[in-house]
Amino acid sequence: MMKFVSAHAIACMTRQDVARLLKRFQEEANDDVNNIRVLCDTLSGRMVCEWEARDKLTLIEWLKKCNVQLRGTGEWVMTVQYESVGDELKVPTQTR
Repeated sequence: MMKFVSAHAIACMTRQDVARLLKRFQEEANDDVNNIRVLCDTLSGRMVCEWEARDKLTLIEWLKKCNVQLRGTGEWVMTVQYESVGDELKVPTQTR
């Protein structure tokens, strides 16, 4: 599977709301989409997520199923083409 990063506005979400969303991500994970990590700042209303997914369209459709919409230019899904490992820039290893 390929690696992706997504950015989302989470205005008005509390820590408990984000925890429930993370639980939904874990419960809905399947062979096509898996959440690796959630990073958020409820004070600024922003969340960044790291994913493994079959492809970008599959991830976007899966997010919609979980009621996470991508609205406007401030929210996006990015394919991770390269990542840093120590002091080197590498192609992410694909799983499954």
